[in-house]
Amino acid sequence: MNAMLEHRMALLAQCPLPPPDLPDAEAAKRPIHVTEWGNTGPTVLIVHGGVQGGLGGGPDIFLQQQSLATGGWRLRLPARPEFGKSPSRGIDDMTADSVWIADMLGDGAHLIGHSWGGAGALLAAARRPGAVRSLILIEPAMQPLLMGSSEIASSPAVRDDAMRVAGALMAARSPGEYALAFMSGLGAASAESTARATALRTNPQLAAEIGCALLQARMASPDAMRHAAETVAQAKIPVLVVTGGWSPSFDAIGAIAARLPLGRHVVVPAPDHFVQQSNAGEFNKIAGSFMCQAQDRP
Repeated sequence: MNAMLEHRMALLAQCPLPPPDLPDAEAAKRPIHVTEWGNTGPTVLIVHGGVQGGLGGGPDIFLQQQSLATGGWRLRLPARPEFGKSPSRGIDDMTADSVWIADMLGDGAHLIGHSWGGAGALLAAARRPGAVRSLILIEPAMQPLLMGSSEIASSPAVRDDAMRVAGALMAARSPGEYALAFMSGLGAASAESTARATALRTNPQLAAEIGCALLQARMASPDAMRHAAETVAQAKIPVLVVTGGWSPSFDAIGAIAARLPLGRHVVVPAPDHFVQQSNAGEFNKIAGSFMCQAQDRP
């Protein structure tokens, strides 16, 4: 663990210094742009993942879910800070994201989050559990919970997969190489995943920017994630965690992310981290059914 931290710090030293943190009041003045699909029915707030620079994130990652709007759902898709038309609020920060996500729940909504946005959605649900009709997490970025878990202790496949990814990141000699290693750890079997990796390989400056964004991003602590999950469990919010079956470690993270808030984990077969794109038909069917059941609860 110390070696990984030292390696991370060495790579960070190659990055330009990030802008200083904005005061909370100043950050809150910077708007979050929202795309809306459908104007009737229960509200569904959908939060994308990725880090600043755009690869692997942005509302477009949910284009395949637009059909849910024709099924009686009102979809709201915020662009996280420095994505799309939303101005920066500083470096990526899960805890800071959870504040505005919680505010956007309004009088109540179903909440869906992918990857980084999945972890942010869980934290937001814990801030305002009474405003969450249901919570769907798609391969949430909750890797800190994997270390020391029963899943990694009992499964050689999970350990091997986690070590493979960690080894690739440790071999990176620059932020650009770190971005490429990280992207390869999200699967590359689909055409869209291959296109994302190609974009990094052919644009070293973009790769370096994405690598620095990844290195500088602030994840929530394991204790904060566990506390949020406990709060969601106590509130009896229906929770569904979806993974793609392509990665033993992501499936293990999904199992943990479902177990802690007393939710359900399902595997929707997909070749990569972007389950809602790669197997949209099956994902939409499962998500729609889950939200319908949650909508009918008291």
